[in-house]
Amino acid sequence: MRVREFPILGDEDVPTVEAFATGLDREAARVLAYLVGREESDRFSGEAASRLAVRVGVDLGRGRVSDVLGTLTDLGLVVETTVDSEAPGRPPKGWRADAGRDRTLARVRALHSQSLLDQAATVASAFDDGLSLGGTGSDPRNRDAGRVAVGLNWEPNGLHAPLFAGTYADHGVDVTLTGCRGSSASLSAVADGDVDVGLTGAATFLRARDTVDVVPLALYYQRAMVSLYTTRSAFGGPLRSVEDVRGRRVAMPAGSETGALGRLFLAQAGVVDDVTVVRANGEEREALLGGDADVATGVFTDPLQLEAAGHDVDSVLLADHFPVPGPAFVVRRETLHERPEALRGFLEGAMAGWSVARADPAAAVDALAGHVDAAVAVDDERRKLDGALDRFAGGDAVEKNGWGWHSPETWERLRVALEQAATLNP
Repeated sequence: MRVREFPILGDEDVPTVEAFATGLDREAARVLAYLVGREESDRFSGEAASRLAVRVGVDLGRGRVSDVLGTLTDLGLVVETTVDSEAPGRPPKGWRADAGRDRTLARVRALHSQSLLDQAATVASAFDDGLSLGGTGSDPRNRDAGRVAVGLNWEPNGLHAPLFAGTYADHGVDVTLTGCRGSSASLSAVADGDVDVGLTGAATFLRARDTVDVVPLALYYQRAMVSLYTTRSAFGGPLRSVEDVRGRRVAMPAGSETGALGRLFLAQAGVVDDVTVVRANGEEREALLGGDADVATGVFTDPLQLEAAGHDVDSVLLADHFPVPGPAFVVRRETLHERPEALRGFLEGAMAGWSVARADPAAAVDALAGHVDAAVAVDDERRKLDGALDRFAGGDAVEKNGWGWHSPETWERLRVALEQAATLNP
């Protein structure tokens, strides 16, 4: 009786899987990590894996393994060959990784960055629907192809740690990351040509579509981070669901990403007409703690900060109820067309930083050093990043297509929802 040995993916392979999954279907990432691991092992290096070996190694069904192997072969990431066999007849098919981990990862990122650029062009074409897009001046940065200026949607913090952990120089670009005072400020900086890429809220982008000619390049986080939150003392009890807000006073900023999505949240839940909106631009927490509001609209980090201050806090997340996209990287349409190499380098570097954050969040937060106030607590920024990765980074689009994915349907669903909530036009 013969004994056959099959290696299987283990915990030590998780970082490789996560790195490949930034640019591939997650199951494809597992298969690729398995084949790369075989190629780099002492025991199985140079030995092609049969379909059965792959099935055992990654714990996937025969049909799915066949599909994934075909895709990876078509992408040039694995090579189809044959497996040595003592059985008579034609030798069975086998597969090997075409390169080691680093070279394969570089190929995955290059392929995915191009896919994101193609998808951005598809979304831009879908936006050519008769809207009157405002014209803007030429982009002065077109003269310096190797530099990419990025405007963030707030001052640098733990949510931006993956970007600061990016390895942009390795991908041929010099990236500067600058904080802006909100999504609208970042979007304006893109429109004015002050930065090449802006990180802005999805609702802010859609609300400006008829005045600025910018298009979404990729989603940074897949799901919106807006929440309704309160303290037990202010609310007089627990806040269990958005339904509990009915009849209450809600502190909400006007004209901002948080305000637009907060109103959308209330509208989608059917309670928008049964609350009293307290306009508290930038002072929502103070309105709550000062007794002027029963509930505040904010992002998921606001309740964390109140908890750290000793309050008993409840919150409900928009993302747990409705599929609203998170913050997106946006660019001028002409930048997308004229500077694809620079944008490709930025995306590949950002994917590298995303991989670092997934594998070692502490290392990603460490990359913030020198970019945040010295008084900022590192542990607080780590909690922000951990919460964001856990709650807002994943989704079906990422599982099937990799980091940053979006589609015309993504934006059309949100546009319709904002229109129905009477918050599309600020």
